[in-house]
Order: sequence, then C-alpha cells, then structure tokens
Amino acid sequence: MSAGWESPRSLLDPALVRRFVREARRRRLAQQLGQQGEPLSLQQLLSMHGQATMAVLLILLALITTVPVAGVGTIFSLGIMAWAWRWARQQDAPRLERLRALKLNPAAAYRCLRWLAWLYSFAHRRLRPRWQGLLSPRLRWAWAAWVVLMALVIFLPIPFGNLFPAAALLLFGLGLLTRDGLMMVCSLLLGVAGLSVLGLAGGWVWSAMAGWWPPAGF
Repeated sequence: MSAGWESPRSLLDPALVRRFVREARRRRLAQQLGQQGEPLSLQQLLSMHGQATMAVLLILLALITTVPVAGVGTIFSLGIMAWAWRWARQQDAPRLERLRALKLNPAAAYRCLRWLAWLYSFAHRRLRPRWQGLLSPRLRWAWAAWVVLMALVIFLPIPFGNLFPAAALLLFGLGLLTRDGLMMVCSLLLGVAGLSVLGLAGGWVWSAMAGWWPPAGF
C-alpha cells in the first residue's frame, strides 16, 4: 500500500468515483425493493479501491468511526494511531488484520458507501493539487502528531465527541489523496473548532457539577 505523499498529482481515479456511485445506487435500490443487503468489511472496502493508498486507509478508518455502534470509534481510533506511526516513518500501511475482518451491518455498510460516493464525487469535481508546501515531507511528523491528537479525541467515550475529529481526518485524507493543501488547512480549522467545542462543553459540565455539589463548610 503506497504512502502517496511524494506524488505531485492527484491519486483519485475517476473510475473509482464511478465504482462507488454505482455500488451506493445498487444498495439503495435493493433497500427500496425490500431486499436484505450484504454486510461489508474494511478489507472489502479496501479491495474496492484497487491499488489503495495510505490516504484511502485513513479515509476509511475515519469514516467508520462515525458509525453509531458502541465501541467502533474506540477500536478504530487505535487503528488510526497505528496508521499515523507507520505513515510518519514512511512505512507500509499497518496490517490491522482484526479491524480488516470486522463487518459492518447492511445499514451501516450502505451509509459508508453513500458517504464515500459523495466524498469522492466532491473531491473529483472540486479538489486539485495546490498549496504543495503543506505536503512537504519535512512536515510529515507534525501532521502525524495532528492525526494522533484527533484519534485520541475519538478514543475518548464522549457522546458525539468523535464527529469533529473524524470529519477533520476525512478532510486530511482527501488532502493527501488529491494533493490539495487547502484540505489540510480545512482539517486543522475543523479539528481546532471541535477541540474548542469540547473544551467549552467540558467547562459547562464542570461548572454545572460544581453548582450542584454542596460547598464544604467548617
């Protein structure tokens, strides 16, 4: 699995976009006809990409963390941390054999395919190689640290706390895939916004708890 950092051009194949759009439409039609859909594993999603890159793996891991199933975000956030470590060291993708074998139920599989079809269609139409300085190999460890920080937030058992960091990682993965530095900046902004929201929410909860707790008197 290629790291996909050194290439100066987009790694998003138009045929890939069409493949996911067709599959999402096929599953939607099956749902409308009342047919039972098939489960889908991370390995199958990777196989659908053909020659998958590290960027693709990150996009898939980040997207799956948003699936509303208990424990999914926590488990796949560990996979994202492993991804960041190996990517920073310019190594091949982590094998993640147990994660690759986990299957999404038909409803979650359709949701992931629909989002991937939309993301890749958007990226194909709107994103392009630009702001290449942000993709410099000298910044690899800094970006890897950013990915780990987002994964740590996803790991924490905070209701809806995974949405902002997962979206930030999706943008980061799209930036790697299409060589678009603007997406890297958007990833930073969205992640910082998410951290700010979580900080404000945590402060509000702490203030509320402090108000309910009776003051110590002597």
